[in-house]
Amino acid sequence: MLQGEPFMQIVIDTNIIVNALKSQDDSAKSVQLMRDVFRGKYEIGLSADIVREYREVLHRPHLNINYDDAERIIYLIEKHSIFIEPKASTQQHVEMRDEKDRVFFDVAKCLNAKLITRNYKDYPVHELITLIDELY
Repeated sequence: MLQGEPFMQIVIDTNIIVNALKSQDDSAKSVQLMRDVFRGKYEIGLSADIVREYREVLHRPHLNINYDDAERIIYLIEKHSIFIEPKASTQQHVEMRDEKDRVFFDVAKCLNAKLITRNYKDYPVHELITLIDELY
């Protein structure tokens, strides 16, 4: 953790990681976020389902993300994470546009962590959903 800075738990939507890996701009918000994670400013909430989703998306051929780069960032994310297996929000009747995104919301809800994304459209209106633009 960076000395003197607040510590926050976050859950990172896959689109942030894709953007960070594809960005050629070191000042891009997604790059800044990942840099801050690896410096210990944030702790990532993670589950086995989120790791599977990261792998599945980052290895999609059309994204042209280097396999080793994808595996390296997943390894680093795991190293800076707390692993949980959340209770599903289906019991609380939370509607999701895409059921694959539910796991991110569930982990954020269980940890009371901010879910960092690039857009609101995939998630229900909730105080835990945070645009990356609100952080940087």
